Amino acid sequence: MLRRKLVKILIIIICCIGLLILVEFFPKKTKLVNIPPNIPSEKIASILKEHRLILHPQIFLTFTYLTSSDTKLRSGSYRLSFSITGLPIIYKLRKRVGAIKITIPEGFTTEQIANRLTANGVISDPIKFITYVKSKNLDGYLFPETYYFVPQQEIEQICNQMLKEFKKKVEPLLSRATEVKLTPAEVVILASIVEKEAKSVQEKKLVAGVFLNRLRKGWPLESCATVRYALKKYKEPLTYKDVQVDSVYNTYKYYGLPPTPICNPGIDSIKAVLEPEKTDAMFFFTDNNSTHKFSKFYKEHLKLQKKIK
Repeated sequence: MLRRKLVKILIIIICCIGLLILVEFFPKKTKLVNIPPNIPSEKIASILKEHRLILHPQIFLTFTYLTSSDTKLRSGSYRLSFSITGLPIIYKLRKRVGAIKITIPEGFTTEQIANRLTANGVISDPIKFITYVKSKNLDGYLFPETYYFVPQQEIEQICNQMLKEFKKKVEPLLSRATEVKLTPAEVVILASIVEKEAKSVQEKKLVAGVFLNRLRKGWPLESCATVRYALKKYKEPLTYKDVQVDSVYNTYKYYGLPPTPICNPGIDSIKAVLEPEKTDAMFFFTDNNSTHKFSKFYKEHLKLQKKIK
């Protein structure tokens, strides 16, 4: 009699475990959830509860502790489904299961970001991404960094992740914009031009110094990078006809800064504008070795160019 009872209890336990496994791992409807960086497991449990993805935060925290995952849960965007124990979620947060690692280099345009996201399966329509960014005036503010996205992630969420990085790493620096007599928005615009004109940190500071000198004297910036942006001509050499194009981004023709950034600058270019090299140079060009040559006077500028030729 006792043996029969034990067998029944054992069968019930096995059935319960089987049912639990079925509930836990059977495919269910997923939700897209963003886990911010540098937050404790307690906060992650709260986020999961808000999205109705776990039964109770304490159950999730218990299994987090039992699996020694307290400090191993990683930030990023995830597609998650409801879990009683939280174990499948813990596994995904530890391994970033399903997440796609995307690196956005400094100086990428919105179009380049859209194409990279599309090529890696994060979004399916680059035009929708570009349209969204333009409509929200986000050019220049999609911070270059390595991100973890998920397939078919919402465009708004992608942009918000990148904006958060910008706010964290760049916004604190922009309080110094008045030191170079620019607004924060103008710093970003000029940094985007510097990003396209120079590669090394030192040359970025010198290029920024020249452009700031030109702005103070009311000279046109005459940046080839802005003409390339206007024409979407990024590789072929520019012609005399190119620099005559009637576009507000043509800084040969229109004075001052263009209306928006021409790319998404990195932190070095932002700092170069805020901490420019003190120089009396008003001109520069790039020689055959991709090194910049700087000069104070136009005649000197022409002479240097002739030497290269």
